Amino acid sequence: MRILILSANTGGGHNSTALALAEQFDKMNITSEIADCLSFISEKVSDFISWGHSYVYRKHPRLFGFGYRFEERHTPKFIYSRCAKGADALHEKLLDGYDAVICTHVFSGLMMTAMRAKFELHLPTYFVCTDYTCSPGVSELYADAYFIPHRMLLGEFVRCGIAADKLYASGIPIASIFYDEKEKDAARSELKLPLEKRLVVLSCGSMGAGKLEKSALQLLDKLPQDTVLVVLCGHNEKTYDALCAENRERMIVVGFTDRMADYMSAADLYITKPGGLTTSEAIAKRLPMAFINAVPGCETRNFDFLIQSGVACGVKKWKQLSALILKMLNDPTVAEQQKEQMELFTQHNAAETVCRYVVSNQ
Repeated sequence: MRILILSANTGGGHNSTALALAEQFDKMNITSEIADCLSFISEKVSDFISWGHSYVYRKHPRLFGFGYRFEERHTPKFIYSRCAKGADALHEKLLDGYDAVICTHVFSGLMMTAMRAKFELHLPTYFVCTDYTCSPGVSELYADAYFIPHRMLLGEFVRCGIAADKLYASGIPIASIFYDEKEKDAARSELKLPLEKRLVVLSCGSMGAGKLEKSALQLLDKLPQDTVLVVLCGHNEKTYDALCAENRERMIVVGFTDRMADYMSAADLYITKPGGLTTSEAIAKRLPMAFINAVPGCETRNFDFLIQSGVACGVKKWKQLSALILKMLNDPTVAEQQKEQMELFTQHNAAETVCRYVVSNQ
């Protein structure tokens, strides 16, 4: 059996899900391959869209949110027509011999839909949602099954026009390392972090979005003396350099890291934007979370859903963040209640659920 996993280089989440699925297939001795769907249009188009997404996401979050809301109200015909331009090259790729296709991005799902409409090559196709909402365009694509983050979202996807018998509440696939129960002291020792202090980790995704620098400094000034702030800057080198130059006590600055699971194991509290992958990883780690709604759009839907589910607290504005963090640090019952809700929220390995379904339905 040979599986093609189609992602897109617009942020780290979709690729992380693709990697989690590939990891699980490897454990099952099944061959899988990850491909950037936008490269089937052209490498230049892929690079431009990826750069444009990152730029608007980081520099103009309100514009990003406006575009998302517009897409929610209008059928994304333009996006479909762009994705359809990759149908021919994708068809040629699939002729190499694949048994199924899994799409982890709406672009790849729309491209597969266009390919299936144009050619008589009807491979089993599956769509994996990476946010806690039915994102724009999902209802326009065709898949044999849709894997969604939680059973409480079934009604939303049905209202968007997806048949109930095609929906499976699998959870969002994450790397298996996030299910490992590493002791806090062991993780801190490996990362050379203080053992005796409370540890707050601040991160805004792989792009380092939002007012990360300003908020880190403001928060640090208000944190208790027994608390250390670890700031994960991702690929945002400007913020990393600026915070390193501050050379503050009780603040540890980290650039892009592939040890996110260890930082989560080491932390007492996690401050983050509500990305679908990041939050799913923290829930698997049973790590208390505080959200900042840094980038409106699908993450606003994640923000609302996860807070209503009781697995996180959050604020809408950066200036409100310090008060929330102090409240959570001073009242340990908030963190304990979140952990209890996380236990109820999900109990299974989503990647394994998706992969076993795909294999069993060939």
